[in-house]
Amino acid sequence: HHVPSRIHINSVIERIGDHLIEEIDERFPVFIGKPLDERDDAGRIPAAFRPDAAADAIERRAGIRAKDTGYIQLIDEAALIDTAREKGLVLRLQYQSGDFAHRGSVLVEAWPAEALDDQAERDLRAAFAIGSRRTGLQDLRFLIDELVEIAARALSPGVNDPFTANSCLDWLGAALSDLARRDLPSRLRADDDGQLRVIAHPLTFAAFIDRAFGALAQYASADMIAGKRFLAALGDVALSCDAASRIAVLADHTRQFRDLADGALKGANRDAVIERADELLRALAQPDYKRRLRDGQAWLGGTA
Repeated sequence: HHVPSRIHINSVIERIGDHLIEEIDERFPVFIGKPLDERDDAGRIPAAFRPDAAADAIERRAGIRAKDTGYIQLIDEAALIDTAREKGLVLRLQYQSGDFAHRGSVLVEAWPAEALDDQAERDLRAAFAIGSRRTGLQDLRFLIDELVEIAARALSPGVNDPFTANSCLDWLGAALSDLARRDLPSRLRADDDGQLRVIAHPLTFAAFIDRAFGALAQYASADMIAGKRFLAALGDVALSCDAASRIAVLADHTRQFRDLADGALKGANRDAVIERADELLRALAQPDYKRRLRDGQAWLGGTA
């Protein structure tokens, strides 16, 4: 009687994984407005939004507050850009899709406050759709969380189903490999004329990796089968990485996972996972890490 339930959960995992990959394709590199190079354009951020803002500058910020309580399901990015351009505003988002906001919380700040009228305030508030539950629309974190939750439950002592966890790890690895090939935009968004209009809150590559692998590490590190698949998924993502900073993120997670497994496993199970972690770390430390990882496909392919 376990076969039908396994078929069902695998279908659920596939649906979530497919949705996650589709959302990554939809969201990146297209994002809110045209991305600006933050290193070159940080000086364009109004003084009111800088960390060292003076009191008189802060007074020129206006907050648009939520009138409902719930999860932010959708942010109409085009509407924000259009309203900001029409009124000559710069906006700073306080939330992103998937966050929980309550009545009275500031959804977005606008500068300069004197350029904001009642209609613009209504338009900006209307750009945020708030509902009772999170959805996968615009919220990659929610889809990652769903796969992590299924895997974590599968690895709980009462269930002990590492193969279901492996399916989640396969989809997480595939999705984050896709993400690793893409440029993540700056938090600074411009209109079609190149004018800064929105200061957003995009997640970094490191944050996505931590959301998936950081959250699952404590569970997978206590199971030899899932542990080896966890490392295989990290290696799979590394094959899609070109930036040294992203490889460093993956190496950090590999080291952390190795330490967890060293304490959670014993005997031959421990040795098997530690050996694979060390092999992955050795590969990631070399300039030709992709060749080394491909040469190690026997284990990267998930033959656990």
